[in-house]
Amino acid sequence: MTSSQKPRRSVTIKDVAKKAGTSIATVSYVFSNAERYLRPELRERVLQAAAEIGYVKNAAASSIKGKRRGILAVVVAQFGNTFFTRMCVEIVSIARQEGYVVTLCNSDEDPEQERIILERLVAQRIDGCILCPAQSTEDNTALLQRHRIPYVILERSFPESFAPHNFVGQDNFQSGYLATTHLLEAGHRRIAFSGWDSPIPNVRERVDGYRAALREYGVSPNQELVLTDELSEAAGRRMAGKFLAAGVTAAVLGQHDTAKGALQHFQDNNIHWPQDISLVVVGTPEWTGVLRPRLTCIQRPEHQMAVTAATMLLNNIKNPEVDLVKQLYTCTVAEGESVLRM
Repeated sequence: MTSSQKPRRSVTIKDVAKKAGTSIATVSYVFSNAERYLRPELRERVLQAAAEIGYVKNAAASSIKGKRRGILAVVVAQFGNTFFTRMCVEIVSIARQEGYVVTLCNSDEDPEQERIILERLVAQRIDGCILCPAQSTEDNTALLQRHRIPYVILERSFPESFAPHNFVGQDNFQSGYLATTHLLEAGHRRIAFSGWDSPIPNVRERVDGYRAALREYGVSPNQELVLTDELSEAAGRRMAGKFLAAGVTAAVLGQHDTAKGALQHFQDNNIHWPQDISLVVVGTPEWTGVLRPRLTCIQRPEHQMAVTAATMLLNNIKNPEVDLVKQLYTCTVAEGESVLRM
């Protein structure tokens, strides 16, 4: 799916002066911290005007105006998530081949921290940005738009009403659907889902896929079997403790941190998979490769997503008028030994 977007003119010091009703020199004094007395109310008026129109001081513009700096940025929301770090490694490799270095940043699911990161990246005149938005909010991308910085949104989609943009993601609905279908095909009917209690659309889509698969097999979804909690191993332990008490024979572990906690709970309490409970994990964290019996996992398209995101961004930098693209990749089942056939 493609759409067009005209780049917007970058906000300049001249725009701030006009907004504040003062001279360009005065605005320059405010942002250069020059040793010149300015009335506090005048300084505040300039800062307020800059905030309202999205001006960010450009630390390098005077020396390299109009030139590329050879710097890209990747801003992710969970640096400890191997799903993102694997893509970062791939993106860095592709960017290096094109002569770019990459700045890697972690917002830690904090939109305010994300805003601060983006402001500083804009000030350093990055050539482009790949962004996985914190909490899936689109507010901070306005900063990239105002300064005409090409960007690609990674994994967390925005509403259709949002400004056209490059997007690369995976089919999260399908990941929940495939995991649940795999258990249903093995004969399980009382299947739990555990994951992250988050408003982020792609997290909710996994639960939607789980419910759709149950309905397709004639099983009425039971809300009591959908367990969500904070993003932590401790939360995974808490949810796992409820599985067998609820009489489930199988579970979809929908997020890597909570899944790790659940597996620790099982091991600590002498609960064995697949004999006592069958499991499918969404994703392939590093630790899934060392556990025995081997876990059945939903393989996510990390490599394809990284290659596509990097290629999209580089193409957009070379040609700002290129059509913007949205690419959604499918997932696959990596079968292990953690599902017992009934």
